[in-house]
Amino acid sequence: MAEGDMLWTIRSGERVEIPATVAGIRDALPEDQRGRFLDEIFSANVYTVEKVVREWIVKVASEPEDEAVFARLRAQDQGAE
Repeated sequence: MAEGDMLWTIRSGERVEIPATVAGIRDALPEDQRGRFLDEIFSANVYTVEKVVREWIVKVASEPEDEAVFARLRAQDQGAE
């Protein structure tokens, strides 16, 4: 892989590499999520594509139990308590 194709994060105290390209993210997703990912990428414009990519990177890098934390943070960002 070329330099810049991967990012990393810490999960459960260990370094985990995650893809930093559209193709890499697609390949890392379960097959049943790939179509939705590509639909969102192809529907994004130049102003929103980075947000879409970042949201999917978080999905690839997170574990299922993280979703409750993400939902709470999204609600806080939108002004809910």
